[in-house]
Amino acid sequence: MAKTNTEQHKFYVVDLVRRKPKAQFLEIPKYRVDVTIEVTTKGTFKAPPIPESLFKRLETAARDELEAYEKIIASEAERLDRKIADLMAQPTPANLKAAESLTQGVNQSIKNALASAEGAAQKAVEARLKKEAQGDKNLKEARVRTGVKWTLGVISVAGNVAKLVATAGADVTSYVAIAKTLYDLGSDLAQQLKTEEKLRKDLNAAIQSFITLRGTAIQQAAARQNITDLSGIDVKKPKEALAGILNKIKTAGEEVTKGKDKKAMARDVLDFAVKKIKSGLKDAEEARKKYREHTTRTRHRTDAISVQAGKLQAAMKSARTLKEGVRVGAECMAVKRTVSEMAAKLDTREKYLDEMQDLMKANGLEIDDRTTIQKIQALDKTTILTNAKDLGSALKTIKGTLDEIAKVAA
Repeated sequence: MAKTNTEQHKFYVVDLVRRKPKAQFLEIPKYRVDVTIEVTTKGTFKAPPIPESLFKRLETAARDELEAYEKIIASEAERLDRKIADLMAQPTPANLKAAESLTQGVNQSIKNALASAEGAAQKAVEARLKKEAQGDKNLKEARVRTGVKWTLGVISVAGNVAKLVATAGADVTSYVAIAKTLYDLGSDLAQQLKTEEKLRKDLNAAIQSFITLRGTAIQQAAARQNITDLSGIDVKKPKEALAGILNKIKTAGEEVTKGKDKKAMARDVLDFAVKKIKSGLKDAEEARKKYREHTTRTRHRTDAISVQAGKLQAAMKSARTLKEGVRVGAECMAVKRTVSEMAAKLDTREKYLDEMQDLMKANGLEIDDRTTIQKIQALDKTTILTNAKDLGSALKTIKGTLDEIAKVAA
């Protein structure tokens, strides 16, 4: 009596549709496949063993056949999504019902297609085994049976479609997303501005310290050359002050020069004063750079808020059936006005910082101290904290309004 040997090989595919189509209105589930390949061999005295490598080749044949069904499901889903997109051009309850009906039909079509998958896999595995038998006499009487089990999900209409219908065409989910982005940007800006006042005070203090050091440096330069009479010298005007000291050296008598060369004394005054002033520039320049970087970041964040507010405002204008749209649009306009005011103040800041940079480059010898102090006072007046509070209030209102609308649409 002939001997038989039966062995099984099992494998599974977590999700047959590995490359999900980009569907705007559908939710596509996972399609798990469990496959069992059973091979039986015969022999007169002893049935031949079945190598694992043979099972792997049979598995490959089955997988190749199953891939055809991946394409079927993906193409059906893409066609369905396009049809629902056409229906949602007018998001009415009737069109939603039609979309759900279309989805049921497609699910049934996919189910019918998958019902034939087991037979198709069986044929593919049999063909592979037959090919193997041509080169292996031990497999001439081998038989194979393939079992395919599906864990079927169903394609469904995405939740955003129902929300579109619930709000009579207003895509609240996208509006809420923009509002949240706006609110987050505003929150980040508010957090960022907490450091603005400190950086401004640090800059002002550094400039004031520099002004004090500059006056002291000029006085020290004069004292080193025995110039003690500083009448008519105003250190708040450094260039004029140095010119005055040089003139005093020029007209000084022997009791002052003590036999020194007047040109050498003049050079020493200039060298000492300039080097001293340069040494004091470091802290002021670092404070200016920090404030400038903060101003740049603030501008970028303000611009981003403006862009998002404009986007939401345009969306509200197009949402004619959303009664709250007019109110949200008005709030967006208020946000944009506040942003414009902030932008104007940022322009003032940047002009001031450019002027301060020019001061640094000139070592502070060209700028009148009184003018510099006026600039510092002008900077104090360009604070945008008040604007930021108004902005935060408006963004909070916008987000709250759209969150409430979203609850209705949920």
